[in-house]
Amino acid sequence: QLMAGLDEGCVDFRPTYNGEEEEPEVFPGLFPNLLANGASGIAVGMASSIPPHNVGELIEAGSHLIDNPKAEDSALMDFVSGPDFPTGGVLVDGRDTIAQAYATGRGSFRLRAAVSVEREKGGGWHLLVSEIPYGVQKAKLIEQVAALIADKKLPILADVKDESDDQVRLVLEPRSRTVDPQLLMDSLFRLTDLEVRISLNLNVLDADRTPRVMGLKQVLTEWLRFQLEVIVRRAEHRVAKIDDRLELLEGYIVAFLNLDRVIHIIRTEDEPKPVLIAEFTLTDRQAEAILNMRLRSLRKLEEMQLRSERGELIAERAELARLIESPARQRTRLKKDLAVLRQ
Repeated sequence: QLMAGLDEGCVDFRPTYNGEEEEPEVFPGLFPNLLANGASGIAVGMASSIPPHNVGELIEAGSHLIDNPKAEDSALMDFVSGPDFPTGGVLVDGRDTIAQAYATGRGSFRLRAAVSVEREKGGGWHLLVSEIPYGVQKAKLIEQVAALIADKKLPILADVKDESDDQVRLVLEPRSRTVDPQLLMDSLFRLTDLEVRISLNLNVLDADRTPRVMGLKQVLTEWLRFQLEVIVRRAEHRVAKIDDRLELLEGYIVAFLNLDRVIHIIRTEDEPKPVLIAEFTLTDRQAEAILNMRLRSLRKLEEMQLRSERGELIAERAELARLIESPARQRTRLKKDLAVLRQ
């Protein structure tokens, strides 16, 4: 996904560190990798912390921005309600807090484990942890809880059991059934990594490769701007390929219409290329292509097939030219591409 279009002239290439090869400056793919998979960095002046997000939500927000480029930052909250963590958990901050972080590009989110109360026969109960916060190791979390019990820092907690298989399942047993479940939960959130803070620092490289902090809308807008550029460059690259092919097809059609004469020139002339160019007003590439054809291929040239391919390419080129010249068509194309990615 990230490399889609890499060989279609969509991005610039630069020399590798030793100058022996070339590498793309950026990947052209439509997938919104920066926000979808998140990123982190600690370099001086370039420290960043970007949590992962739901791809579908990002695409919907992007589609909304295509139609409404002046949309307020808060409007994007209707699509991107917050980070989306692969290990689950519950984001406990309010909408206003999250919106402020996204508007400024800086902030933090409180993420809690998914904890529920399970009732037992006889009136007993225990806490069940089914999702743990992103980035927290389960083994470390169990050690933290076990240390609280061993050090008697949380006397209302009796035991912790790991019953996980392919799903997380941690059982926390209270000292007695009279313990308030909410009190135990709040104590665990305060004392262990069952609740963590996820920082947001949207420090990214802009189009000029300069690090700066952007809000969510700015990041999405830059992503869309780049993708529109990719669409245009891919179309221009395809137009160039079509022009190259059309040039050769025109030469092949001339050769077909004058096949006997072409064969005679090739058989009798020591330097047939300049003769072909002069007699049939061919370009150097057209003459070279005719001379490089095998005799079998030359005999099998079919005018209808050549003209059909030429007609298809001319129609495709006209459509691409309309796309290149029309920002509205480019936006429509991008929305269609996003809809396909969304599926």
